[in-house]
Amino acid sequence: MTKVVQITDLHLVPSGRILRGVDPEQRLRSCLRDIERFHQDATALVITGDLVDEAEPDVYDLLHGILADYRLPPVHLTVGNHDDRRAFARVFPGDVVSDTGFANKAVALGNYLGILIDTWEFGTHAGALCADRLSWLTATLAADDRPVVLFMHHVPFNVGLKWLDRLPMKNDVDLARALEPFRSRIRHLFFGHLHRNVSGTWMGYPFTVSASAAVHHGTLDFQSEISRPMIVDPFYTVILLGDDQVVVHANQVIANPVLVDYGPSPPPRHTS
Repeated sequence: MTKVVQITDLHLVPSGRILRGVDPEQRLRSCLRDIERFHQDATALVITGDLVDEAEPDVYDLLHGILADYRLPPVHLTVGNHDDRRAFARVFPGDVVSDTGFANKAVALGNYLGILIDTWEFGTHAGALCADRLSWLTATLAADDRPVVLFMHHVPFNVGLKWLDRLPMKNDVDLARALEPFRSRIRHLFFGHLHRNVSGTWMGYPFTVSASAAVHHGTLDFQSEISRPMIVDPFYTVILLGDDQVVVHANQVIANPVLVDYGPSPPPRHTS
């Protein structure tokens, strides 16, 4: 199987600054140390947006330096609603399509094609895909016959939580139309943005939403109209791509884990 690691929603701020009770840099570093220790064998580390919290240009330089501090798999990034595309492109030009300026990218993930899609849209936290990005996506899918996994920041559907369902990606129908001719090859969709681990199917496509690697975790509250996040240990996602399966593991980086060793399980006690 081919291993891919996803992290999302870093919300990085200038070094030493606290963001709503947490230090995003230190939480990100805890994830990267864990990935360095256990997942150097991964084919890629995919980072799906909200790289910084306030689109400050210098914080992209900080992120570049942090990533360089660890022995990581090849890193591929795209942007989210808290980012600034031009500031991102200055520091990470290899993750931008040169003729459009969008943070779109296609990468080989073993026998799979991995596609990162830029859903940043000026003036909204919801995100969108313009005609140029949809055209790029269609052309990229048409040019390759491998099975596909897609990575993007915004989720194009509701998840049943009122405080999140105000911000789905605007043109879900357009995305569905772009994907439809390639349905048989699309194995999984991966998102960020919601700060929760969520999974299911959309339009028949399996999907996984990954929780934040560095800041707050969204609560499972089906009634509230406002966000009431929790501070919990950060998450990242480990994806295993096989010939006939996609396996997704949500992994929480627990600060002080208590491990309990068990021997082999005894046989069941019931009798026939």
